[in-house]
Amino acid sequence: MPYVETSHYDLTFVLSGQLEYTVGDKCYILEKNDAVFIPPGVKRSRQGLETGVKYASFNFLLADGVTLPFDYYMKDSITSDIRKLVASFPYSHMLPQYYSKQRLMNLLNCILLELLQTSSVSTSNDHVLQALRFIDEHITERIGLARLSAELNLSREYLAYIFKKETGKRLTDYVNERKMFIAKELIESHEMSLSDISEHLGFDNYNYFSRLFKKYFDISPLSLRKDR
Repeated sequence: MPYVETSHYDLTFVLSGQLEYTVGDKCYILEKNDAVFIPPGVKRSRQGLETGVKYASFNFLLADGVTLPFDYYMKDSITSDIRKLVASFPYSHMLPQYYSKQRLMNLLNCILLELLQTSSVSTSNDHVLQALRFIDEHITERIGLARLSAELNLSREYLAYIFKKETGKRLTDYVNERKMFIAKELIESHEMSLSDISEHLGFDNYNYFSRLFKKYFDISPLSLRKDR
């Protein structure tokens, strides 16, 4: 396949099958849930290695001075949230209507935020990786140390220790941070009421949800909604 030097960023997720990316003199074989992030001015080639390979590509530019700390090759980077976001934009090509472009921009911002959140944690510990995967798949539910330790068949003390050691965060703080960033996206989208967002993310008490949100963003959910 011929090399192409693009003038934009190329963020591509493999949803099924295999995709070969050659960047410079290095070849990457992407499988399901892998991704590549290629900046402008980098020569690359791309080809599917099997019939029926499915992938989603986003081509975009960033404002001057803005950078993203992603590697060319990002293995297992498609979380369940990213897969849902990609699936929420079913068009095979960009439509000319304004709403289509705005929706795609909002979608891309959510995906980049999710990537930034997941890439901030680097660990090879199997127990912690299982914990992170479970949290990602059940983020809208109530997740505490008791439930997660039972799911992974680990003692609470060991799970709390190894999670903090590998991520630098207490498990509760990590879960709450993930929930708050999702809440912020939902509040800014104006698609759900504040009480519904609180309930959707597994909080029984809206006042507690509101206090927690203000702790992370220094603004209440109601004030953020009014500002938007």
